[in-house]
Amino acid sequence: MSTVRSIGYAALILITLAGVFVAGFGTHWILSHGDGRLPATALSSQEEGGDSSQEAQFGVFWEAWDILQRDFYGEEPTPGVRTYGAINGLVESYGDPFTYFVEPEPRQREKEDLSGEFGGIGAWVSQDQDGTIRLQPMADRAADRAGIREGDILQAVNGTPITPQMTTDDAVTLIRGPVGEAVRLTILREESGETLEFEVVRERIETPTVEWRMLEEAPETGYVTIHLFGERTAKELDRALEELREQGARQLVLDLRHNPGGLLDGAVAVASRFLSDGVVLFERKSDGSEETYRVNNAQRVADWPMMVLVDGATASAAEIVAGALQDRSRASLVGEKTFGKGSVQLVHDLSDGSSIHVTVAHWLTPNGHEINGVGLMPDLEVAHEDNRDAPLEEAVRLFSSQTMGKQASQ
Repeated sequence: MSTVRSIGYAALILITLAGVFVAGFGTHWILSHGDGRLPATALSSQEEGGDSSQEAQFGVFWEAWDILQRDFYGEEPTPGVRTYGAINGLVESYGDPFTYFVEPEPRQREKEDLSGEFGGIGAWVSQDQDGTIRLQPMADRAADRAGIREGDILQAVNGTPITPQMTTDDAVTLIRGPVGEAVRLTILREESGETLEFEVVRERIETPTVEWRMLEEAPETGYVTIHLFGERTAKELDRALEELREQGARQLVLDLRHNPGGLLDGAVAVASRFLSDGVVLFERKSDGSEETYRVNNAQRVADWPMMVLVDGATASAAEIVAGALQDRSRASLVGEKTFGKGSVQLVHDLSDGSSIHVTVAHWLTPNGHEINGVGLMPDLEVAHEDNRDAPLEEAVRLFSSQTMGKQASQ
């Protein structure tokens, strides 16, 4: 089993924890025995050296299991569904929304999102109100080259029917797979009424986490938004900053709104692009010890004036970056109070491809500010408005007022 350090991704893929509540349930046994039952030795009496309290709890569990199996009127869930329900109940008993269980398919999607690439056909998937799932091929990608057209209705993937009850995530999970392997899509072409089949060879699809542009309304102002802190975010940011510099940028708006977090290493690397040295964050563990994360030796960008946009969905790794830049007086925060997710999870991949995300520490900003349950307050609080991007407008206005202030003081 591998262990991956990540932080904050829980805010993006939080699942509803439901199922059987079982205190002290042993997941090792469920995963290791085909019928889902503990061997008789595990339920032995204290005379054989067992822990009577733990054995009693296991005994109660199997009492409930047997009653349901014997008396339930209706279709029984599969052993796998019952196993995952029990694990969810166990995890839920810890009372921490960021300690949670992820089944194999969502875990694979999570890995793909953080890596920034996956095996796919190169098409956007959307869903109508009636549940119809449609495809829109990306230009010159595998789906486009195979002949799939915008608006084609997806009816089946490798023979698995697409039903109105399925979500777009369900459809995407069926379509994605190993690069180089073909996937068979059954399509209804609405305008002709034809049902068509396509063999599409999956190819490597990249999902950028960084977007950038020059602001037309603010000369010399570059704008960068980071959607997620993944494995390639720092390199994407380097490219963005270099292109903005070439286009004449002299100041920067960094947009972290609706950023749910991601990898801790990605957050430290991004903060290090804007700080010359010093602390990025402290990590406080359950035993009271602390680990210090400092600026790494990455190439630092120019000392452009900076504004960072935040809101109530700015969480975890995004709060690390915002908090570090605010505490170190490197940038002003503009927008709304952040989410307040300051806990660190270790992701333990289980043998069947599922995973358990376990909270192991909290982090603090360079000035020792606890974020978990508190959040960051912006230097300038500005609420979002439906008809205009008020926080971005205020950030640009702040740049102008700072420039005028410097000129007046000379």
